[in-house]
Amino acid sequence: MTTSPQDYYRQLTPTPYPLERSGVEQCFGCSTSNDNGLGLTFSKYDDGTIETRHLTDQHHCGFDTVIHGGIQAAILDEVMGVAAQGSLGDETSDLACATAEMNLRYLRPAFLAKEVTARAWVIDVDGRDIYVEGVLLSSEMVEVTTANSRWRQMRYEPK
Repeated sequence: MTTSPQDYYRQLTPTPYPLERSGVEQCFGCSTSNDNGLGLTFSKYDDGTIETRHLTDQHHCGFDTVIHGGIQAAILDEVMGVAAQGSLGDETSDLACATAEMNLRYLRPAFLAKEVTARAWVIDVDGRDIYVEGVLLSSEMVEVTTANSRWRQMRYEPK
């Protein structure tokens, strides 16, 4: 699913990519003020690929040594959302993009004791729809879960 060889990114250093969007102060995935959340931070490569790295807590297991599939989905949802948000022009509002649909393929176990890397990139924009692909990689940089998704920017902040 990735568009570049795995070692392509090993040769590059992404730059920190701070989130600039409203309405996500308590987000489970990306908020640093949600004590029960994942606290994900993001980086961006020159080709636009967004990356996050995460070492998952034991209480997020499915099987005792494997990251729960829902947590894997949450990590991918977050990194793909940041990629979608980053595709919006400067003239748009800072309202977050929302997942319209997401499909995942669990290829092999993602183990708890090892840091995983998630990457996402925009593949198409069609009107209000933003199409994104993503991958969750093991610490050995092997694909463990792949995803594709469709996003839309919120028109207003839900109350």
